[in-house]
Amino acid sequence: MNSTTATTEEVTMTTHAFGRRAALGLAGGAALAAGIGPASAQERRLVAVMPGPFLPNGARAILERQINARIENLPYVSPTDTAAKLMAPGGTSRYDLMYSTTGFIQAPVLRERAGQELARPLDLSKIPNAAKISPLFQSEITKRGDNTFMLPVVWGYDSVVYDRDRIPENDPLTQSWGLLFDDKYAGRVALRDDPYQSICLTALHLGIRSPETMSQADLNRVTQFLISKKRNFRTIWGSFAEAVNLMSSREVDAIFGWIPMRAALQAQGRNVTNNWPREGLLVFTHSAFIPRESRNVELAHAAINGALSDEFGKQLGEETQYPVTNANVAASFSAEDQARLGYDVEKRGIPLHRYAFPAAMDRWIEAWGRFKAA
Repeated sequence: MNSTTATTEEVTMTTHAFGRRAALGLAGGAALAAGIGPASAQERRLVAVMPGPFLPNGARAILERQINARIENLPYVSPTDTAAKLMAPGGTSRYDLMYSTTGFIQAPVLRERAGQELARPLDLSKIPNAAKISPLFQSEITKRGDNTFMLPVVWGYDSVVYDRDRIPENDPLTQSWGLLFDDKYAGRVALRDDPYQSICLTALHLGIRSPETMSQADLNRVTQFLISKKRNFRTIWGSFAEAVNLMSSREVDAIFGWIPMRAALQAQGRNVTNNWPREGLLVFTHSAFIPRESRNVELAHAAINGALSDEFGKQLGEETQYPVTNANVAASFSAEDQARLGYDVEKRGIPLHRYAFPAAMDRWIEAWGRFKAA
């Protein structure tokens, strides 16, 4: 995995690309929601922002028991939205704990210089399970100087989830992002309503090897391509439940999707799988961090430690099929299950593209707006 210690140039670039105006526009009313404050004396609670699939019922019960508190997990929309929530006025005090895509959220968290970070340094003495993070993910630990600000907890990949009963598995398109764009499946596919992920996968499909640093000309080419294929999309999904329902109802046969969507559909008896795009598989870690003015610092440390525990990680994998960074958990699965869960992605012989913050995020947002308005 690539190092996540950001350079000054990267963080300065992000400050200009994702300024206060963009943050306010994306955060919207959700980031300014009222009634989120410190835990009452009557009830210990942790206010978190993390993807819902990272906290399914069984894993939630384990974590809440470990920290002896209730977790109030607020809606997670996307890495873009999480950055907006954090950067909005009051964002560093409104939430106790946050998760987001490491390569994307790192620069907004660290900002330009030491002392400006929007997260507080972690006290690793309170997170002993950090020692279990696999050597494969040690470089994903976000540091500045002697301080650690983010720890990778969950990792995974995003690809196309498709129905093998409706789309032949031997169709070469099934191993390409082209499954979402080819006229052959027009009206039978759905994209995600997120500028970052959707533009990134489209750029990879068009042969742009480093989407996050692409030129304005290439961004315009991606935008025009998306507009030209807009009629092929049955819809653009905005939530986990919506995406799963599109597939379970057979309104669409393929979606840009996540690992737990595959798991949820398989649990319903649907013959679905994910593809391994030859243009490049989108891979990520999700890291946990504590906003700078969190009101429940001790509880947040305990929650990170619990999320890195063997018990929690094993349960999360069983419920959602998400792999975790805890090396003990990976070793506990059979070779067959490791392949099924994707622990073998580095052996599959396809390029792995790790999410990173775009050099011009504001232009990506504008481009996505043009596509949606077309």
